Amino acid sequence: MAQATAAGDSEGVRFGGPYRVAPVPARSPVALLLPGAAIGAVAAFTASRFEGTAAFADPGWDRHYYLEAARAGPWNFHIAPYCWRVLVPLLAWAAPLPLQWTFLAAAFAGAFTAGAATWRLLRSEGHPPGLAAAGVLLLFATGWGLRYQLADFWLPDAAASGAIALCLLFAARGQPRAFAAALFAGALAKESALIAAPLALAFADRLPGSGRRRLVTGALAPLPGVAAAVLVRVAIPAWNDDAGYVASLPPVISRFPEIVAHYDYRSLLREVGWEQRVLGFDGGLARALTFGTFGPLTAALALAGAAAKPRLAARLAPVLLLAWAQLLVARDTERLVAMAAPAVCWLAVEGAGAVCRRGFARPADAALAAAGAFALALANGREAFGLDLAAQGLLAGGVLAALAFRRGFEGARPCGGVNPRG
Repeated sequence: MAQATAAGDSEGVRFGGPYRVAPVPARSPVALLLPGAAIGAVAAFTASRFEGTAAFADPGWDRHYYLEAARAGPWNFHIAPYCWRVLVPLLAWAAPLPLQWTFLAAAFAGAFTAGAATWRLLRSEGHPPGLAAAGVLLLFATGWGLRYQLADFWLPDAAASGAIALCLLFAARGQPRAFAAALFAGALAKESALIAAPLALAFADRLPGSGRRRLVTGALAPLPGVAAAVLVRVAIPAWNDDAGYVASLPPVISRFPEIVAHYDYRSLLREVGWEQRVLGFDGGLARALTFGTFGPLTAALALAGAAAKPRLAARLAPVLLLAWAQLLVARDTERLVAMAAPAVCWLAVEGAGAVCRRGFARPADAALAAAGAFALALANGREAFGLDLAAQGLLAGGVLAALAFRRGFEGARPCGGVNPRG
């Protein structure tokens, strides 16, 4: 396994003293406990779309298409693009459990995988537990990210998020076969997972072998996932404009044929991409593309991480750019941007690490700040998935002010007796 962690990733400065990172344990209970606790908090403070609730019954929403695909079998459902996202409905169709509980289990598994893979990635990159915990918490604090994916658990978004986080982990660790398998599964869950495809080539220098072999392997690793996304579109035709077929579907779908009519990428590129996104670009869309989705704290730390690690930022940039590119053919905004959260949170942790190495903070400070961002996201309301940017901005400013005050207070004091690891 190739490891290409820079020395600066494993050593930092805390008020004049270096902290050194302990070796990554083979099995860390925190990798399981922290994502599990975050999922539990989301479940406790979020209104889930269970059958029988008013939120579930609201007609025309995506969940009804995936549920119908699971009832009929994915190969017997033909409303695009939902009919091409076959993995989770197929699991629900095949499982002996009631459909609701299979969808719920798939969403929880996807979110848990995203959190555990993020923890493992950050620890493998040499970050101490405090910074790894910060990365996981910032991931769950993303607006319209994992929290919404768990609330509307009928969607395949959580499975796709888990696949993207796994792709990051396997690309960084130089494991092309595992990367290909994760991207393949993610592409079958939702095509949004393909935003991770460039990572295999971006991290090709971490692969074993000669330079040419690394490039070839990095170029080939995404192909199974790309092929899966193409083949499923060939195998399952879209009948969105077949009035008879649409009328045969349950009323929560058939009453709104205009929602799915004329699903064509060229039309979407013109109507959504050009007219809404380009000509209609405004401050609201700019916020959604950046700190409106990821939060001021995460966005600021990610910028610091890009400045501290420009090469890593260049490797991860295609993930964010492709997440933005989805908006050219899709009407959702924050939900699609949030798919890039695993990469953005990695950069945010690099930013926090740079702050720690300069002696302005400790890894535990980053974890506490991230926990505050997560708590504010939960406190925003059981039905509110957008971030309260005013509160999140105050948190980021408060953290900065507190660190500056402590720096001034403790900087004049001797450092003797300070725990070197922070």
